[in-house]
Amino acid sequence: MVERYIVFADVDETLIRPKSMIAFMNHFLERPPFAARPAAAGMRKEFLAMRAAHTPSADRAVLNRLYYAILRGVSHDDLERAARAWIFDALMGGDLFIPSTYDELMQHKKSGAELVLVSGSFAAILSPIRAQIAADALLCTELEVIDGVHTGRVLQQVIGDGKWEVIRRYLNGRTDVRMEDCYAYGDHVSDICFMEKVGHQVVVGDSTDMLEIARQRNWRVLPVDQNPRPISAQTDIHGPSTA
Repeated sequence: MVERYIVFADVDETLIRPKSMIAFMNHFLERPPFAARPAAAGMRKEFLAMRAAHTPSADRAVLNRLYYAILRGVSHDDLERAARAWIFDALMGGDLFIPSTYDELMQHKKSGAELVLVSGSFAAILSPIRAQIAADALLCTELEVIDGVHTGRVLQQVIGDGKWEVIRRYLNGRTDVRMEDCYAYGDHVSDICFMEKVGHQVVVGDSTDMLEIARQRNWRVLPVDQNPRPISAQTDIHGPSTA
């Protein structure tokens, strides 16, 4: 009998190569139809200011809220349409995923594991990624939308300790899984909060801080492929009309 276990995986730079929020916002603000609207100019300035503040010592939770504040006044339909266009391009390009992580998650799935993605990004751009790997759950940032329009407020933030908080709520009341049997994949020190709770940790990439932690704690390291093979989209993702 196969013991049930959960695999918790960060997304950006762990499962996929880019920082999804940055890549998406570049797409959203620079391509039609939204790029041609008057509001786009002011949003670009806010986005550039947020990027400039993104230093190694910056508070990631604060930057995360600043990012989503840029979206105030944006129609949820417009955002989802742009998100579908971005993810369509990214998936069709074939190099969105980090093959080493992708392959391991697929192997876990075949072994009967429950796959859970945990990310500070938002559902519109993460849901197709979840579908591609057939993940069982997506724990991500939730945004306030009133009358179909984004207010710029974050309802649930999944950054740093927030990652463990949403995982803790996800596990609440469950008795079918032992944490020592579970796995966690991450690339950044902000992922430690949930990685240290499981029995099997996998550090993805070459972050100096994370490699040192892996050495100290005897965590496994999974290098990022330097010459990635293409991974074709397995989901029915259609690029939306820009009309």
